[in-house]
Amino acid sequence: MKILKALVYKEFLQIIRDPSSILIAFILPFILITIFATAINLDNNAIETGLVIDGDRSQVNDIVSAFEGSRFLTVTRYNSRKEAQEALIRGDIRAMVVLPINFAKAFVGEQAATIQVLADASDPNVALFTAAYVQGIVATAQKILLETNGSNLHSGIQIEAVSWYNPELKSRYFILPNSIAIIMTLIGMLLTALVIAREWERGTMESLLTTKASKLQIITAKYISYYCLAMLSAIFCTFLSVIVFDVPFRGSLVVYFVTSSLFLFVSIGMGCMISTLTRNQFLASVAAAMFGFLPAVILSGGLFEISSMPRIIQIATNIIPATHFVPIIKNLFMAGNIWPIIFGESLNLLIFGLIMFGLLYRVTKERLE
Repeated sequence: MKILKALVYKEFLQIIRDPSSILIAFILPFILITIFATAINLDNNAIETGLVIDGDRSQVNDIVSAFEGSRFLTVTRYNSRKEAQEALIRGDIRAMVVLPINFAKAFVGEQAATIQVLADASDPNVALFTAAYVQGIVATAQKILLETNGSNLHSGIQIEAVSWYNPELKSRYFILPNSIAIIMTLIGMLLTALVIAREWERGTMESLLTTKASKLQIITAKYISYYCLAMLSAIFCTFLSVIVFDVPFRGSLVVYFVTSSLFLFVSIGMGCMISTLTRNQFLASVAAAMFGFLPAVILSGGLFEISSMPRIIQIATNIIPATHFVPIIKNLFMAGNIWPIIFGESLNLLIFGLIMFGLLYRVTKERLE
């Protein structure tokens, strides 16, 4: 234990004296969290939309007011379809809505009221959201108009939509928790990969191998010291998400701490493995990005749905540790303690961590060659 304590103390001194460790652990997460919270927004709440009225404008003032009062669409009126289409081609608007000549009569009558929606589907979400928003605006306006005139709605079916966990449908509420998993992957791997690779380059690791410290003690000291630093970084990211950017947290902090520790156990092991195999800072940074950060961003399910990926890719995502942490952190933030998910994914992380520790112990050499 004396040797282990001395090694841990040495690691902490090295962390304090190395500004890059603090940069990676706190400055980089702050920048990433800020970008994820402010720059990445999947909410299409202000779609630039052109409105063209083919018939008598005085007969559709109510529906036009409903369009212009919507918080989901930013409406600009155009005098003709050609003018609106040119604006759509230029990119001034993302969609155009055309009210045909017979729309006013059909809107309050027995006939179906038809509206034409043309959308820029270079972003498919814009087309889908615009059509849904237009349908909702028209349905609401028709209901109000008919009730004002003392008429009943023609359809006896009414849909009441209820959104659980995120009733305001804010994309930030699921982007930031998932981004914490991505950042923890990067921090856990990058911290250990770069710092330990630097030790190989400077000859510090060779000096350690000549001491009485065993291979297990050296590896354990690395894990303990960089776990503490990475956990402080995770706490900092959580503070920014919950306090600064007002993302709800509905789960248990104890469960969050335990599961985050398991995930860092895996990430730090991967970073140590990379540094041991490469022994070069440049190669270690490239490998950490290629095998840690990019798979966590693209294939973990944090930003892109796994179910929409090809079957072979869905199977491959199971070997990515972040894939098993994203469901845990997502549920802890949004839903609370969903125990089947927590227990199942935590077991997977524990297995990953033990396998990584065993492989690291095996590839770490006790003798200089």
